[in-house]
Amino acid sequence: MGCPDEYVPGAEYAGGEKVAVGNLLYECTAEFAAFCPLRTPGEVPEDEAWVSVGPCTGTIAPTAGPTFDPDAPGCPPEFVAGTPYGGGDKVAVGTIVYECSAAASAHCPHRTPGELADDDAWTEVGPCTGTVGPTSSPTFDPDTPGCPDEYVEGTAYAAGDKVAFENFAYECTETYAEHCPHRSPNHVAGEEAWFELGACTGSMAPTSSPTFDANAPGCPDEYVAGTAYEEGDKVSVGNTVYSCQGDFAITCRQYGPEDYGGSQGWTDLGSCTGTIAPTSSPTFDPDTPGCPGEYDDTLAYVAGDKVSVDNTVYECISGGNSAYCVVFGPIDAGGHLGWNKIGPCVGSLPPTAAPTFDADAPGCPPEYVAGTPYVGGDKVAVDDRVVYRCDRLHEAHCPHRIPGASSPGDDDAWIRLGVCTGTLAPTASPALDPD
Repeated sequence: MGCPDEYVPGAEYAGGEKVAVGNLLYECTAEFAAFCPLRTPGEVPEDEAWVSVGPCTGTIAPTAGPTFDPDAPGCPPEFVAGTPYGGGDKVAVGTIVYECSAAASAHCPHRTPGELADDDAWTEVGPCTGTVGPTSSPTFDPDTPGCPDEYVEGTAYAAGDKVAFENFAYECTETYAEHCPHRSPNHVAGEEAWFELGACTGSMAPTSSPTFDANAPGCPDEYVAGTAYEEGDKVSVGNTVYSCQGDFAITCRQYGPEDYGGSQGWTDLGSCTGTIAPTSSPTFDPDTPGCPGEYDDTLAYVAGDKVSVDNTVYECISGGNSAYCVVFGPIDAGGHLGWNKIGPCVGSLPPTAAPTFDADAPGCPPEYVAGTPYVGGDKVAVDDRVVYRCDRLHEAHCPHRIPGASSPGDDDAWIRLGVCTGTLAPTASPALDPD
């Protein structure tokens, strides 16, 4: 009997394979095959991994092992760590072929085949010689050959977007689309966010994306952080147009279109070139052009009051939230809680109408003086322009609480009536009964 190949420590041996140590023949046992690469036959008495078969002389061809694709002889590409291998992909390590397991394919890019004895990621297929083309994998858009744009971390990818990574095409999944900008396709958790479409070569035009108003080419104004954007506003970032819309439009004031979290309020409309006039927004009183008074953080605004900030008109909203008009300015971080954006304005005009004080007797009542024994119904002025009335139910507090000093809704002693100009005689006091 001739001798098989000499035993090589660390080589991959399977149950039933035979090796020679000198002129002695040994067979790897199936039950303990995992130890065959680690134990030299004959070194350990009563070794369970290797069984002595007997002496041998000369040489014989290696015992037959599983063959790799007999109809297409040759070796697939050599394993390269980090390549996004998928279930069914085959690689070579030397002249041994391995197949990536579908059940554990997430580990295939990071585990070298054959290094772990009980590796569940790679399955040995058999030996190979020469080379063959890569095993077939799904092709990427056969009608439009080429690779989409290369993946760039931080780009605001959305569900359906396609990218290329190391000559493979991937599509951003809808379920985990929020992770696509921050997890590359070969990221340890990237396969949740990216679906492999197949191999690709060369390049092609970017996948079609929605166009921005073909009848009015050009880009809207560039996004500016801190602007009080609202639903319907359009901005550009680079040459991409975004529209503020949806149930989370309020977040357009907090996040930029390409910030993490920006996709809650901003929708990608497509690309643009050049410039256009700002997108149309509601105009402020076209019959009376001009801007109302500039916002003043010292005034106690109420529902319906209009102000301007940088040629944009804002109105204090009605209801309980009007209290925020005193707390926040229209373009402050919390301004959206109390102010509605009306539209642009140019020039100036008299302040928008606010409730007037006693139209039949124009002028301001006396200025408030702390400690005066005010009673329900008494009227006073603060800063010579804002009129307040002492509330009858809480008149005991009127002498000690300065009107307007508390946040709206907190002061139950004074009721704001409106603004006034000039002076007038004090309101009538009850006369002493002449009889």
